Amino acid sequence: MHTDFYAFGEILWDCLPSGRHAGGAPFNVTAHLAQIGVSASLISCIGRDALGDEILKVAQDKGVNTQFITRARIGLQTGTVLVTVDAKGNATYELVQPAAWDEIRVPDEAVEAVSNARALIYGSLAGRSPYNLDQLARLLEVKGPLKFFDVNLRPPFADFPLVIELAKRAHVLKLNDGEVGQLAHWLRTGEQKPETPRTPDAIAAACATIAQATNASHICVTMAEEGAAMWDSGNLVTAPAPKVVVKDTVGAGDAFMAGLMVGLTRWTDKRKILENACRLGAFVASHNGATPLFPPEIVRLFKME
Repeated sequence: MHTDFYAFGEILWDCLPSGRHAGGAPFNVTAHLAQIGVSASLISCIGRDALGDEILKVAQDKGVNTQFITRARIGLQTGTVLVTVDAKGNATYELVQPAAWDEIRVPDEAVEAVSNARALIYGSLAGRSPYNLDQLARLLEVKGPLKFFDVNLRPPFADFPLVIELAKRAHVLKLNDGEVGQLAHWLRTGEQKPETPRTPDAIAAACATIAQATNASHICVTMAEEGAAMWDSGNLVTAPAPKVVVKDTVGAGDAFMAGLMVGLTRWTDKRKILENACRLGAFVASHNGATPLFPPEIVRLFKME
């Protein structure tokens, strides 16, 4: 079955204080895309276990095309991650390794399908596996779809040189404000240390540094309650975030990415694209779990006019 949007990467169980939820950034993005009302497929891998059976059904129930979710070899279990949420709703993650999503197979049919798609998203976390990098390379050689790269500098899987190499294959990069600062600082100095730009000029300068190293035409920076910014070939556009009571931030960035993907493949008004993506992310942050059900007024934001 042909779909317009594809994601390559992890599907796993987020073990949160509020319970167990299907997650993994690529899965979350496809689930959000399906809720928005566009067709979305996930290219991933699950174990030959009960957790795999269960998560596959969750994906299907959320409207995700699971045609290219394969079963792992014996010995690799469905992925899990322990999520801790602090008093402000910010999450930290402890990923189990190895897991089924460390060996994601890309069949020829998937390569052909992606060549006819509107967009493909991939992230840096799945790049912890050399097997995945080889498989992903086949998809990144495909001409046609707009390619989105989700930067995720999550220790101990924060490989800066690899992140830059993967970013060179994308048209659009998405990072949070801490990540854009860290990556730009590393590119300038070779030193890895926390650095978060606090002004539009500082964000634009960090984006320019990253763009020079990667040739990305668009760099999107999420800034939690302060909204988001988009660096567009030298111009910086910003948008505020709606004020919400944060329950947890798990999946909020993935919802933003889903809104960004739909927006950039449909519209040219960058501020409108950012505003809609921010509303999507804020809604998810105001609910427990990564993929809450969207109300009609959120879905209407992404209908073609």
